[in-house]
Amino acid sequence: MNAIVLTNTEYVQRFGNPTAQTTSVTMERAIRENNAIRPILSAEVHLALITFLTYAYLFVGAMGIVSNILVILTYSKLGFSETINISYLVLAISDLCSSVIRSWGAICFVFVLTETNLPFDPSSVSVTTGFYPSQGFEKTTAFITAFIALERCLCVQFPLHVKTIVTKRKTVISIVIIFLFGFLPSNLIHMVYPLKWVFSPSKNRTILAMVPMQTPLRYIIQRALLAYYGTVLHFSALIAVWICTIFLAVGLKKKAGIRKENLMHPTNGTNDKQKERRVIKTVFLLAITYLACSIPTAATLLVPQFEPEFSTSRGLARISLVCHMFSLLMTQLNSSTNLFIFLHMGSKFRRTCFALFIK
Repeated sequence: MNAIVLTNTEYVQRFGNPTAQTTSVTMERAIRENNAIRPILSAEVHLALITFLTYAYLFVGAMGIVSNILVILTYSKLGFSETINISYLVLAISDLCSSVIRSWGAICFVFVLTETNLPFDPSSVSVTTGFYPSQGFEKTTAFITAFIALERCLCVQFPLHVKTIVTKRKTVISIVIIFLFGFLPSNLIHMVYPLKWVFSPSKNRTILAMVPMQTPLRYIIQRALLAYYGTVLHFSALIAVWICTIFLAVGLKKKAGIRKENLMHPTNGTNDKQKERRVIKTVFLLAITYLACSIPTAATLLVPQFEPEFSTSRGLARISLVCHMFSLLMTQLNSSTNLFIFLHMGSKFRRTCFALFIK
């Protein structure tokens, strides 16, 4: 997963900045000399794809920042009489943090930025301030989505006891635990990759850069974090959301049958049941969106296990980098779509959100 940032640095170190006056012949010669990357994609096509994906990433990130701020403001006005509103609010906060940090990392990733006379090294600073924190919030978002889906599953399976099973106190405690296990471990990277002021010969000035700790502990913590975020949390959240989505699909079918029955025999509780059905459908759409946007990331994690050359240090390096960038774009998209789901499914949310722009 850290291949995106490291490949950027390695690419610049090996082949020079693509924005500089470097010919494709020189690049191909450097590739043959290093004997590490076969030019399956030409340098020009590779650079064009990476540039497009980077700016698309920044655009989606900006959209995610704006949309999640609107979700936070709207649910702050709606209040938290229902536990699901607390979960929605925290989901928006996590997505907002993810969008901000991922956008910052993408800005640092832009090749042109490395040529500016900034008082820090963008490529190395983005590792500790962009990549790892974004992983923490990304996995936090995943497990909050799983928690919301689980909460609705309990409402479907135990409708008479859900008020005692899912309470505000239990919801807050669960969210705190998710943040502790999802985001907090990512801060360990600051211990082994601290940021320090160092002298840069190329810029002839002192800049802020990442200075790796020269101890075996660095490799242990780095590998542990990569395994924890890239495998354990990612696939456990994916499996949890899949299971809960299946139960929600069954619940939606069940609610649809109840709705037909209520239309034939109306009762006083019909409106409440329709409201509950809309909530289940909203959660179902959130879960499906997360699953769809997570499939590319899962593929980039699994493919190297079956095809070793699909790696940033081997023959398919350029294709691998493009695939990783696309998977990150889809992850960023997942953090930017919740507003549109809420606007489509919730009439009360829609009215409250639009009222933010009306005095």
